[in-house]
Amino acid sequence: MSKRWFNLIMRELRLTGLSPPRFADKFWQVRELIKSFNSHMASIFVSSWVICLNESMSISFNRWTCPGWVYCPRKPHPFGNEYHMACCAQSGIMFAVEMVEGKDRPRKYVILDSGFCVLKAIIELKRRGIYSCALIKKRRFWPTGVPGEAMDSHMEAKEVDDVDAVQGCVNGATYNLWAMKEPDYTMKMMATSGSLMADETCRTTSRRWVENGKEKTKEFSYTLPFDHHFHYRHAVDDHNNLRHSLPSWEDTWVTQRWELRVLAFVIAVCELNAYLAIRFTEGKTCMPTLLNFCRKYGWQLIMNDDLVEDTVEHYQLTLEGTHTLCQAPPHARVFRNRHWICDAMQRYQQFACGYLGCNNRIRTYCACRPGVWLCGTCHVRHVLDELERGD
Repeated sequence: MSKRWFNLIMRELRLTGLSPPRFADKFWQVRELIKSFNSHMASIFVSSWVICLNESMSISFNRWTCPGWVYCPRKPHPFGNEYHMACCAQSGIMFAVEMVEGKDRPRKYVILDSGFCVLKAIIELKRRGIYSCALIKKRRFWPTGVPGEAMDSHMEAKEVDDVDAVQGCVNGATYNLWAMKEPDYTMKMMATSGSLMADETCRTTSRRWVENGKEKTKEFSYTLPFDHHFHYRHAVDDHNNLRHSLPSWEDTWVTQRWELRVLAFVIAVCELNAYLAIRFTEGKTCMPTLLNFCRKYGWQLIMNDDLVEDTVEHYQLTLEGTHTLCQAPPHARVFRNRHWICDAMQRYQQFACGYLGCNNRIRTYCACRPGVWLCGTCHVRHVLDELERGD
C-alpha cells in the first residue's frame, strides 16, 4: 500500500457515528469507542476472583493536540493520556477502561433549588467536576456555613442591584456566597463557579418599589450567577406543568395500584420528552400543540406499524386529513351551506355532543362532518368506526 493511499484512508477514518454535541466536549469522537469496548468485554468475559486496578499511559508527546494530556513522572512513559484499567490478575486480560479527562472534562453547571442547598454536597459535586449554584433560604436556621444575618447587615445599606460575595474554602475546595440587593430583601446563593460580572448574554430586568412614599424604578443587568439562576431555574417546573396539563396520563388513568401509577408517570415523562426533543431540534414555530402531538402519538401507539402494516397509510391519510378534531369559531351556532352561522349569544357557546346520546357540552367537531358536534371521547369512537368501515 502506498503512503498516499494510506493517508487517504486515515483521513476518512471515523471512530463514531454520532454527531458532535452542542456543548464543548474534546472527547466526543472516542467516547463511543471506549463505551463499546467496555460493553463488549462485559458481555463476553468474566474475571477471576482477583482483579488488579491500576493506571496506564497512552504515549503522546504533543499536549496541544491531545485532550486530557497529563505528565505522570512515575511512569516509564510519562507523557500522554492516563487510563484507569481493570485487569484479571490470573489471565492478565484487561476488561475495563476509563480515560482520565482531567481539566478537559466537559463542565456541567447544575442549578439547585433551596432544598438542595447543602455546602458539603456542592463541594463534593465540584470535586467530581460538576459546578453548581444553590439558592439560599432560611427555614428555621440558615444552612450550615452561611452567615445569613451578617450578609443581611452588610447589604442593608446597599443600592438595589448591588452585588457582593464571600469566599470560603473547605478541604482545599473554594466556594462563593453571592448576595444581590433587592428592594425588600437580600437574595443569596451558594456557588462553586462563576463571577460577579455581566456580559452580553445577561438579561436586562427592572425593579419597582415604594420608598418614603415615592415610587422608584431601576433597570439593570443580572450578573452571571443570578442570570443563570433566573434563566434556568424553572426547567423542572415547566416539565411538570406540561406533563400535568390535561388530558394527562396521571389524571386520566384512574387506578388504585401504586405500581401502575409509577408506570403512568414514566410513560408521561417519555411522551413529553419525545415532544420536547422534537421541539428543541425543529424549533417552536413548526411544532404542533402538545395536545395534537399527544393525539397523534396515541394513534401511532394504537396503529402500531409493526403490527398493522397494511393500514398505516390509510390511517395516516385519515388522521391528518379527513378526521381532525376542530374547534368551532367564536359565536358559532350551526354549520349550513358550507359556512358557519355565527350568531350565538355567547362567544364560546357550548352544545351537546351529537354522538350516540352523549350529552357532554362542547364546541368541537370532526372535519369530515362539521355540522355534528363531537367531544374528544366520541371523536375517537367515530374515527374507529370509520376505519372499520373503510376496511
